[in-house]
Amino acid sequence: DLVVRDDDKEETVRARLGVYHEQTAPLIDYYGKEAAAGKTKYLKFDGTKQVAEVSADIEKALA
Repeated sequence: DLVVRDDDKEETVRARLGVYHEQTAPLIDYYGKEAAAGKTKYLKFDGTKQVAEVSADIEKALA
């Protein structure tokens, strides 16, 4: 039997995407611009990789 969790419901996903677009996306834009201006360092990591690969990428970036 397929179990549908509250997290799987369309309205929950839409609400989370709304929060992302309102709160997270502006921060990504802001820090991207700050990094482009040389004011900070902004790093992106591919979260679709295996955990060990992402961890290695982060460790390498912090070294």
